[in-house]
Amino acid sequence: MIHTKTFKFMNFHKYPLFFYYILILIFSCTTAKSQEVDVKISMDKVRVDGKTYYVHIVQAGETLYSISKAYGVSQSEIAIANPDIYAGLKVGQALKIPTKVKEQKSDDDYVYHIVKRKETLFGISKMYNVTMDEIIRLNPEAKDGLSVSQTLRIPRNPIKDIEQQPAVDSVEFILHEVQPHEGLFAISRRYGVPAKEIEFYNFDLIKDGLKLGTTLRIPVRKQVPLQEEPKPAVNESEIVKSKCANSYHYDGKPFNVSLLLPFTQVSMATEKQDDDITQDEGVISSNNHLSQISQISLEFYEGFLLAVDSMKRSRVSLNLKVLDTKRSAKEVNQIIQSNSLAESDLIVGPFMIDQIKPVAAFAQQHNKNFVSPLYGNNVVLGNSSNIISIGQSFSNQIDIFIKGFKFDPNKNYLVIYNIDYLASKSIQNFDSLLKVKTASEGISVAKYNHKAAALKSSDVQEKLVKLLKPDLVNVVIIPSDDEPFVTDILGNLYAVKSYYNLSTEIYGPSRWRRLKNIPIDYFFALNIHIFSPFYIDYNRDEVKRFVTNYRQAFKAEPTMFSFLGYDVAIYFISSLVKYGVNFVPCLSEYRPYLLQSNFRFNIQSDGYTLNTNQFIIHYSPDYTVKLKGW
Repeated sequence: MIHTKTFKFMNFHKYPLFFYYILILIFSCTTAKSQEVDVKISMDKVRVDGKTYYVHIVQAGETLYSISKAYGVSQSEIAIANPDIYAGLKVGQALKIPTKVKEQKSDDDYVYHIVKRKETLFGISKMYNVTMDEIIRLNPEAKDGLSVSQTLRIPRNPIKDIEQQPAVDSVEFILHEVQPHEGLFAISRRYGVPAKEIEFYNFDLIKDGLKLGTTLRIPVRKQVPLQEEPKPAVNESEIVKSKCANSYHYDGKPFNVSLLLPFTQVSMATEKQDDDITQDEGVISSNNHLSQISQISLEFYEGFLLAVDSMKRSRVSLNLKVLDTKRSAKEVNQIIQSNSLAESDLIVGPFMIDQIKPVAAFAQQHNKNFVSPLYGNNVVLGNSSNIISIGQSFSNQIDIFIKGFKFDPNKNYLVIYNIDYLASKSIQNFDSLLKVKTASEGISVAKYNHKAAALKSSDVQEKLVKLLKPDLVNVVIIPSDDEPFVTDILGNLYAVKSYYNLSTEIYGPSRWRRLKNIPIDYFFALNIHIFSPFYIDYNRDEVKRFVTNYRQAFKAEPTMFSFLGYDVAIYFISSLVKYGVNFVPCLSEYRPYLLQSNFRFNIQSDGYTLNTNQFIIHYSPDYTVKLKGW
């Protein structure tokens, strides 16, 4: 980015000969156009005295004529914007090129609009007689707000019927006087009317911003009876009643959010051995270098900040308190004892087990909403519904998977267990759920207890051949994330499938995506399906916008922890706005659109609240990766 102070300006009235030099320069540059080179247009822009310019760095062989032709502006305009070029162009010189929006002759269906100061999406939609949704569809970045000098693509053919404008004879109004600290979002929530609809009927009043004491017209639709087909009688016992009896209306007062993260680096000598932390594609073990934990904290925090900024632009008022836990349980206890969390409406973090315990206990004792972003073990979290786990432990993952799995009687099923973990509580619970489900559905499932490297590959493959069927789709479920075991069994399955040309579907937990010893070819050839609480689809417009905003803000690429920080902040801050501090009973039915998860919260039999969302990520033999519905 070029800072504006690098440009110097000349007073034209003090230098009457300046224009004479400009004419000479233009003439000399024009005569050299036969020697011009292709000019690469710069995308860098700078604001100077309220005007926007491209910043063009002069390259060897470029002339004023070739530059002017490339940018579609006159040589005089460039010269006037850059008074010091009268002595001639120099390689490496930075030029300010006035921006001009050129209508593309080959794009006859659109015109282009440069956003001016105080212009709104609503006003622009009315100017061109198109819907705001249509403008956002063609310019996805406009969804997050407009900026001065932003270029919008507008359909040339006007749309006569604007979707946002309700029929006049179907609308009545009530009057509302704007109160202190009250935003359009809060008014929208209070009356249950979309903000853009309130803006439509009060455009002249709020075009320069919402002001205290302004009287707004709030549209209230008349109830027009519709002829509907008669509905069959419903047994009241079959109706699932909402547990969310909530009449909260956001009044614009700030929410207090506390974020606890282990930013501080400590020496490896003081590093403490912790249990594993489960997240999306696997397990982050505390025996990794401490810098990794600090990096994860930073990435989560950066995503969280982007979400907070987005919520504030939506006129949500927040007090964000960021506390460094220093990767120390002692530090966390000091934070609690200092009453730093006493006024919190929402506590997010920390990451490490010995730090989570005291915060979870504090939240349970004082009825505070506590969100654990990574760790999902109820033994540490406690048994209160306001203790909320985003991550899923391995035991959580395989339980959620088998409960949601749909068996097909036309397929052959095989479950392969790691014999070293048969006695573990998670596997015993999984096997119990499997037995109940298959018995109720009349499905037969074969089981094979395998030990890595205990048998020759030929012996293992011989056993697999007996269990798999050549004339059916063989569905193989492997409830294990142990790398040696998974690598060994997938290698044998790959050999058997390839030799006998078998049809397979393999199911495994999210950590498989992080196992380094599994060749990626196995995923596609074996038709592997990964069950995971998180998945990022980089083809979605919302994800693309987040990546762009993250790059601009932090000059780095977002990781899954950046996405997680954003999703956690958006979900829970909007929950506060929608339901107030007592939002927990409403989470089971709250489904905002997020980036890498569709949080689905349910209160567990243990008492705490768990994210039970699970994606099935399908690695197809045609070398595509996509989500597969249940």
